[in-house]
Amino acid sequence: MIQAFRLYSDNMKIAVFIFCLGLFSLVLSSCEDPYESENLGVDEFLIQDDLRIELVAAEPLLDSPVAMAFDPNKTGRIWVVELPGYMRDIDGNDEQKADGRIVVLDDLDSDGVMDQRTVFLDSLVTPRTLAHVYGGLLYSESTNLWWQPLPVGSGARQLVDSLYVVGGNIEHQPNGLFYNLDNWIYSANCNVRYRRIDERWQKEVTTYRGQWGLSADNAGRLFYNNNGVPVAADFAMPNRLTANRWQKVRYGEVQLLTDDRRLFPIQATAVNRGYQDGVLDSLGRVREFTSACSPLVFYGDKLPADFYGDVFVCAPEANLVKRLRIVETGVRLRAVQAYEGAEFLISRDESFRPVNLYNGPDGALYVLDLRKGVIQHRAYMTHYLRDKILQRGLDKINGKGRIYRISGKLGSITQPELADFGSEDWLDALQSRNGWLQRLAQMHIQQIAGDTLGAEILEVALNPSKPSTQIAALWLMQGLGILNGDAMLRVLEKSPSPKVLGQLILLAAELPELERGKRNNIFEQGFDRQDPSIDFHLLQVLGSYSDPQLVNMWRTLALRHRNDPVFVEAAISSIEGREAQWLSALPARPADSLTSFLGAAASNARQYSSQWSALPTATFRDDRTNGMVKYNQLCASCHGLDGKGKAELAPPLVGSRYLDDAVDESVLILLHGLEGPLTIAGKQYGFNQAMPGFKDNSMLSNRDIADILIFARNAYGTDAWQITEERVSELRALTVERQKMFTVPELKQFVDKLENGE
Repeated sequence: MIQAFRLYSDNMKIAVFIFCLGLFSLVLSSCEDPYESENLGVDEFLIQDDLRIELVAAEPLLDSPVAMAFDPNKTGRIWVVELPGYMRDIDGNDEQKADGRIVVLDDLDSDGVMDQRTVFLDSLVTPRTLAHVYGGLLYSESTNLWWQPLPVGSGARQLVDSLYVVGGNIEHQPNGLFYNLDNWIYSANCNVRYRRIDERWQKEVTTYRGQWGLSADNAGRLFYNNNGVPVAADFAMPNRLTANRWQKVRYGEVQLLTDDRRLFPIQATAVNRGYQDGVLDSLGRVREFTSACSPLVFYGDKLPADFYGDVFVCAPEANLVKRLRIVETGVRLRAVQAYEGAEFLISRDESFRPVNLYNGPDGALYVLDLRKGVIQHRAYMTHYLRDKILQRGLDKINGKGRIYRISGKLGSITQPELADFGSEDWLDALQSRNGWLQRLAQMHIQQIAGDTLGAEILEVALNPSKPSTQIAALWLMQGLGILNGDAMLRVLEKSPSPKVLGQLILLAAELPELERGKRNNIFEQGFDRQDPSIDFHLLQVLGSYSDPQLVNMWRTLALRHRNDPVFVEAAISSIEGREAQWLSALPARPADSLTSFLGAAASNARQYSSQWSALPTATFRDDRTNGMVKYNQLCASCHGLDGKGKAELAPPLVGSRYLDDAVDESVLILLHGLEGPLTIAGKQYGFNQAMPGFKDNSMLSNRDIADILIFARNAYGTDAWQITEERVSELRALTVERQKMFTVPELKQFVDKLENGE
């Protein structure tokens, strides 16, 4: 073809030749590049602040991506978890089918767009998350957490935890695998944290946080959220305020940072309970978060400077990403809308489903787009949403996925050549304003480079012009086991910022071998500052010592902040076992938070009511997942997967009063069955075939019956209520002698007697 083209061009003018050759090249490149399509561009987006959004990867290279990680060793490589089994159809069939994958995307020509897809692992059951740590790949699959040394062939895969997932449907299973400042790995929807020391994995209890996605600020405070909560956070580093098993922490952890849950979408979207008052506006647009996920604290350098430290939140139900400004007041945090009446990023396409956000190696913000029509799990889907999905044809949108990069319009985007990094490069990275690169340096030097850079790391920690860098360097030294009293006192000589001094106080408590004089010197300097943020850190550690000087410091600070519940929780966190002693020793004053909280903790200690969560020891099914499975097995053949019943066979559950307020009646129907006639939503059903009861089904427990009703009530009712296993057991016992089905009048009469105590 090229030869023929050249022969033809011999008879043409040079200008025509050049024009045609250019046109030919354009057509050829369009055929070769799957992204040169108007359907795969970025014209669908509205974005604030004169920023640019670029497509990094798309189908056919991606299929239902839910998580990703940048390769720490090879520039331009992204690892992605694909979950095609999540709501592959409107009924959520074959969810446990082993077709999940981890794929590797490569940018072969370094133009910022992925060109090649390689399947690293396939035939996985419901994988959800991954992270590059300790020279390998940490990932979830089924109930397990695995670690695969890299490159492949350098070691056998290790089972880190067989109970990473202990129950729940996929919307409520652990994910995130976030490596934090304190050298521990945390997950959302999970109360366990992990780390690896001397080639052995450690597992500890932590606070249960969030639902999907996890992030942290540069002080190591974790940020997370759930469906209706755009962002929540801890005011202290993990496991500090919960160090006292007798204290239930209510004010310093899992704190909602805003009551403003408003969204400002541009189009109507299908949301689960859109029929309820206040969910949608007059144009059918969702008014508040219903599916908030993946909060990201942005620490890149390719957006304007005032974006640094802000939180971005995905709203896949509204096809947008929200930006929230974080305001720090003392030890407390709050979030405020960055734009009034507008959003950071909005798509005009209802299939845009942002589910995860990331800081990138290049300092840009990355958006992972599931690009799927159905994002509501079947266990929670209402009949209303099901109808909307089918009407809009959203159930047909499958097998897609996108990754986008957001940056400023000015300046080029370059990826650091990580494979070429030497010791000096990693030390420079530790001091980078790019938070992704800084945390990678902290991990890499600790996990790969060893302690050969101790002197150089200390020099970084001694630079007071960069507090966040000092903090990262200090925790790196702690992870390497080279942090000591002399180094900490040298940092103190530089008059560190309150943030750095607070971290020194926490780190001093991490070193039991620290000499008494040096330890007390650190605490004294913090105490003398009389800074509330430093007091907060001191209270978390001072109470654990018997040294009279430190005991007096604790007492002084506890009394100073006795009416602030966040500070009181910090104080009590360090005095486990001595709550009653301190309660009696403190001066008599009107009731305040300190005496109230001490009394509660002392009472818990007397009753052996530990507030600690326990490490999981067995898996379980949550009520809606179990209820959905049992409903599909036992009920759907008559009442339908959509709960709308089947003509001449069974009445609909949608609109049935039994799923509105008749809890006991619903239980009795499942136990003993029901004979017609029956009126549902104004229509009478005679029952050609009476509904059977399940009281004699030995395979169906009281828990199963409760779960079926919980699922059906959520899916087909107009609100949600709970029915306990204990109530099912009580009603079974009350009717144990009954040998026949209920009729509608008999059922009503029986329940009336129950309510009257007869």
